[in-house]
Amino acid sequence: MDDLLKVPEIVTNIASYLSTVDYLSFQQVNKRVYAIINGKNDSKYWSLKLTRMGLQQVHSNEEEEITLLDENDDQNSLRIFEIYKSFTAQNSKNIFVKFYRCYNSYARKLYNNNLANFFPTSYSNDPLKQTKILNFIKKYNFSNKNDIETFTRIETNFNILREIFINSVLKESELNYQSNNLAAVARFMKILLISNEESNAIEFFKSKADLPPSLTVLPSNDELFWAEQPREEDSGGSTVIFNSKNLDTFLNQLRDFLNEKIKLADILFKDEFPVILQFIESFIQDILLDILNNILLSYSEFLKENGKDSKANYECVPELYFTFIKKFDTELNDSVNAGANFRKVVRDLLNLYLEPFVVNYMNQTTRVFESLINSQLANYDTQVQDKQREQNAKIYNTLKDQTDASSASNNELPNDLSIITETSKTVPEADSKPSTIHQSVHSTDISNDKLDFLSSFTKIFKFSNNENQRLKQQLQLAYNLNLISNNLQNIKSLISLDLCYKILQETSEKTDQIYKFHTIESLLPLIKLRCQEIFKILITQLNKNHVKPAFEKAILLLQKYNPNEIEQIEIKFNSLSPANTQVEPLVQFTELINIGDIILQMISIFYKNELIPKKIIDKNKDFLNDVIQLKKNFETSIDDFVAEGLNIGINKLMDEISFVFKTLQLPDDYNPPPPSRNSPIRDIKPTKCAIRVVELLSNHCFLLTGATDKGTIDVYQQEIGERFFNEIVKHLKKCFISTEGAIWLICDLNYFYDFIANKLKQKNVVPYFVGLKSIGQLYIISGKDSKELGKLISDLGKFNGIFTQEEIYEFVQRRSDWVRVRKDVEKVMYGLGIRDCCIM
Repeated sequence: MDDLLKVPEIVTNIASYLSTVDYLSFQQVNKRVYAIINGKNDSKYWSLKLTRMGLQQVHSNEEEEITLLDENDDQNSLRIFEIYKSFTAQNSKNIFVKFYRCYNSYARKLYNNNLANFFPTSYSNDPLKQTKILNFIKKYNFSNKNDIETFTRIETNFNILREIFINSVLKESELNYQSNNLAAVARFMKILLISNEESNAIEFFKSKADLPPSLTVLPSNDELFWAEQPREEDSGGSTVIFNSKNLDTFLNQLRDFLNEKIKLADILFKDEFPVILQFIESFIQDILLDILNNILLSYSEFLKENGKDSKANYECVPELYFTFIKKFDTELNDSVNAGANFRKVVRDLLNLYLEPFVVNYMNQTTRVFESLINSQLANYDTQVQDKQREQNAKIYNTLKDQTDASSASNNELPNDLSIITETSKTVPEADSKPSTIHQSVHSTDISNDKLDFLSSFTKIFKFSNNENQRLKQQLQLAYNLNLISNNLQNIKSLISLDLCYKILQETSEKTDQIYKFHTIESLLPLIKLRCQEIFKILITQLNKNHVKPAFEKAILLLQKYNPNEIEQIEIKFNSLSPANTQVEPLVQFTELINIGDIILQMISIFYKNELIPKKIIDKNKDFLNDVIQLKKNFETSIDDFVAEGLNIGINKLMDEISFVFKTLQLPDDYNPPPPSRNSPIRDIKPTKCAIRVVELLSNHCFLLTGATDKGTIDVYQQEIGERFFNEIVKHLKKCFISTEGAIWLICDLNYFYDFIANKLKQKNVVPYFVGLKSIGQLYIISGKDSKELGKLISDLGKFNGIFTQEEIYEFVQRRSDWVRVRKDVEKVMYGLGIRDCCIM
């Protein structure tokens, strides 16, 4: 044994596992052992004990100033851990001695399981000091960890003592709470917190905060919900679902309960431990969510009882959400226990647990909105078709009444609508089938209407000698003619401005309802996405199911319309034949353009006033957004329809002008017969044809004013001006014009110029008509001055550079005396006439 103690490593190793008392005894075994474990090894032993107790070893130059302890002060046990927080290797033994003197007596009692009168008399009636001593004992016992047997025995008995102590604290807390001595309960809660018994403190608080079951019983459905749901202006026109008085009464009880517990937590825990936040989270999770689910279930039953869709119970989520926020956040008392951010934390908790309901509401709102818009547009389309069928039937019945009045003595005229199909089918009356008749009567297809009309018109030349058959054929013709006119006049009703406005209002309401939840920061990206989807649904549905079909049908009607065919028909079926067979589809189409432009402007206003200010769409990055692309595509689509429709309309207008030139421009307008004694004196003024043509232009050139942008109007008017110029040129090349009639040609050309220059005022077109005015000079020159005529033709500057010499030559060929003046004109133009050629 003595030989072992001569080995330094063995000695230091043995010493490191010894308790304080045994270590000091081991030093006294002999001089050699003392020499081995003295010095650095000794400092290491004491330093390790202090480190295990939680003190920090520092170098000598970092040593803090230490307040000297009064060796006779019995409060040293409460203060020593606050005084000594660090040590050096040199003073480690001295500092440990001080801890030893404070706590070794307690450790010895615990080691011997002597728990009676454990605390000194000065601490016996102060549980706060006792709990501090217990905490320090536990820390001190860690210094014995090198002696595992001692450490374990003390630790075991310490846990028994501490459990007895905690139980006594809880018992005293209960007794004082029952006697309403909350100040004493608060002291005991502080003891539990100092003892690191937060869970026991929380459980004690929860045990005093159980919610009475009566507070969770919902009012009856009739008391909670409105049978006829009003709309309130303050909520953006949203439907009010709940009887706010009864709902407030129910929720106010829960709010008051929470406020009581906030007050209790402030008294018991002050700001030392935030127990109320954990309690409120449990309250939201266990109580409020259960109440919310029950309300949704009750509302679903209420809807079903009232004959409504029970799946629409999600509609009450916004009202419930904001009521919950108001009652359980805004109206809660301030909490010392929870700190300054109490309301923010509570709102975050509410948002966290209510978020799934809000997400479901937004998803359902988007889905139902799309279905609603689709249904409204489909209903409108059905109403338009029904109205058109009624108009068709009314037209027929009115015409039939007139037929009956003119043939009162004939009892064979049928009383149903079968007449309409008979003339378009070579089927005897007795073989007509009701189902076929019904389909034909209510047909609204413009091509069928036109075909029926023309077929009837053809048969007018084959009227039967039978009076009844003749009247039926006349009725068929008048009916089909009215259908064509009625369809064209109804172009503007293809788009309902009122319906579009209503849909935009609903879009705004749905956007506002969803955006109300923007205070939930975690949902903000989803909120923006859903609002964008609402806007996309608006544009997609309007374009696909309303605006696009309307323009397509309008353009089809424009394409099928032929004013010349209608104007050539002069059939008067008593007073009910069309009084004015000339319809103006372009007028109706421009009204449709105006409606389309208003819709685009409303959408643009909604976009700028709703989506941009709320940052639903970032205007700095909107070019990347598919919503903006969809909006631009919609605008482009309408622009394309407008361009196509206007082009067709201009074609129809030019056809009508061409027709007027052909029918109203008499041969003797520009080539009058030689005057006689009985011939009336003719006024020098524009011809009826020119007046009629300018009247047509006046009625059509300014249709777009106020209906669309100035750029489109300018393009439209310039196109009409240029094409009108071409129609005049073509017309003049077909006329025979005498020197005597040239004065009326010049009147007409001046009349055209005056309209273009002073009314239309399109600068790009005016030069054409300046040049056209000069064309009149080709005819006013007498045939005797044929050489002067040739010089005029050669002077291209006279015609404003509009016409080439070849075109001017074509014009001059329309002179009635061209055969006589041709030789002299060509001689001036070419230097030689054809007859001067020796080869010829």
